[in-house]
Amino acid sequence: MRVHGLGIDIPDQRVDGRRQVLVDELAQGQEAGFSLAELSIPSLNVIINGELIPQRVEAIQQITARFDLRYSVHAPGRSNLAFGADPGTEYRVLEACLRFCHAINARVLVYHSGLQALDAARTGTASLPGDAELARGAEREVAALQKLGALAADLGVIIGMENGDPHLWEYAVLKREGERPDALAKFHARMRTSAIVAQAEAVNHPNVGITLDLAHLHLATQALGDDYLEAISAAAPWVRHVHINDNFGKLDAGVDYEGYRLPYGEADLHLPPGWGSIPFADAFARLRDYEGDIVLEIKERYRDHLGEALENTMQILRDNRHQLRG
Repeated sequence: MRVHGLGIDIPDQRVDGRRQVLVDELAQGQEAGFSLAELSIPSLNVIINGELIPQRVEAIQQITARFDLRYSVHAPGRSNLAFGADPGTEYRVLEACLRFCHAINARVLVYHSGLQALDAARTGTASLPGDAELARGAEREVAALQKLGALAADLGVIIGMENGDPHLWEYAVLKREGERPDALAKFHARMRTSAIVAQAEAVNHPNVGITLDLAHLHLATQALGDDYLEAISAAAPWVRHVHINDNFGKLDAGVDYEGYRLPYGEADLHLPPGWGSIPFADAFARLRDYEGDIVLEIKERYRDHLGEALENTMQILRDNRHQLRG
């Protein structure tokens, strides 16, 4: 691996539109030794109803310019070019995200792959899609990403489709709809890196690739019975951005409070690397040709341990002779 830099995500619910909190978070990340920060669109108030708001973008520009950091950007987690209820708005939001990236000189836009078709069934607005609609949804995402990829190239941005993780509510939806639990990967296909690779191959644009979330993948492969390291190898040629944090590969038990989850090691805990059971050394070895950044996504309750999280990650890289530029 040739790692350009180690980054820290800026939690969207922590910032929640408050610019001074954003300043404080960026300062903490820089002081801890990170060289990159990943901003989350939902926290910034810069996009409203699919439109980028110039004066608010300018305010964020003034903040980001104060720090010796590079930036990446995370699109809204609900964005879905395959199965979103309003495809036009979905496209405008992603287009606005790309233009925001350009405004703050962010090289990567993280987009949760749209291959998750459970939301309408969850809310009761529609039943689960059939095979034909699943195929049409994947085609819609490919067509949209081909257009967005061309715009991304003009703006100097890479779109990284991120892989997903399982949740207890998804199994509840399947049961209510008369599906077996093992149908989850059909309706939440982005849990498998092979499905996202197929999308990237169909888009076939140099500015569209994969953001590989090693923590999501740990949960997904445990739930599906897949091989974790083989799933990384399948994605490796398309990986343009990497997210890491730690967990124990356990499905959540329907409890949202982190203080209840942590003692049982359940769910997407977003722990500092080294606190859970993800085999990062082996995972990184499967990404030996990767060149780019690694972003640590650490939940707010563990922010006092950012220094430890950074040092643990650097030690893994050093021990396995990966190159780290900054």
